[in-house]
This record gives sequence, structure tokens and C-alpha cells, in this order.
Amino acid sequence: MNPVGTRALRAAWILLLAGILAGPALSADPVPGLWSGGKEPLRVDADSLEIRGAEHRVLFQGHVRAVQGEMELEADELEVRVDPRTREVQQAVARGGVRIRKGEVLAAGDRARYDAARGVVVLEGAPRVWRGKDVVAGQRITLYLAEDRTVVEGARAVLYPGKGEEQKP
Repeated sequence: MNPVGTRALRAAWILLLAGILAGPALSADPVPGLWSGGKEPLRVDADSLEIRGAEHRVLFQGHVRAVQGEMELEADELEVRVDPRTREVQQAVARGGVRIRKGEVLAAGDRARYDAARGVVVLEGAPRVWRGKDVVAGQRITLYLAEDRTVVEGARAVLYPGKGEEQKP
């Protein structure tokens, strides 16, 4: 991948994942509008929601769909751990059929894990990222947000010259 394409892919990933997984803070009140932060509201729909106050965790299960602006995350389950004092997100883990989309960028895998303290997002379980027709895949895709660095272990890529048409998995 050329340096410009690499930077564009990294920037898209950072905006996509950081916006969904890192931006919102958790409110103590379990009502619609559970999340706050960012310029647009984050809406999370799921079959069920469990708040584990003593563990500082919120668990969304079944047909989870989180949307904020143009960003969308779908998974079977989304678990969020928050700081008990500030209620800021410490970790978020999406499991099962994870799909993250923003504009023309689509990421998919079996699991996505965000660690706020380290500024790291790890996508595992046959992770792949599409941008138009281009696709990058591997065993694990790790994004180091503060360093603007992405590592793809066991990397495979198919890149088309020019702008390519959108391809859906």
C-alpha cells in the first residue's frame, strides 16, 4: 500500500473506532440517552441491557447496534467498563459478528477490543478492513491510536489502482 493510502486507512480507522469506542462517557441513569459525549448522540439498541454497578460494567446483548453520526457498530454483544470515579470508558469489547462502518470503510471480525489507557484497538477473529474494493486482512489488526500506527499480523491485502467501487463482504 502506498504511504498516502496507508495514512488514509489509518486515519479512517482512528476516526471510526475512536469515535465509537472511545468517545462516549457513561451516565449513571439507565434510560435512553445512556451515553454522552461527542457532537452527536450515541444510540445503542440491543435485545437486552445489563448494568453491573459494582463491577462498573454495562453489557448490551443480542443484535447490538451502536450509531453515532456516520459511525456504526454491530455485534452480538458489547461490554463497556467505565472508571468508577469519572465514568469515562476504560475498555470496550464487542464480540460476535463485529462490523464497524464509517462512510466507505468497513471493518469486520469476531472481536474488537479497545483499551483506553493504552490507546489501543485490537480486532481479532478473521479481521478484515474494506475501503471501496481494497481489502486488508490478517490474523490480528492492532491500532495504536496515539502513535498513528497500525500493525496487521499475517497480513494479506488486495489493492486496486485508482478509486475502485464499493464492495460489500
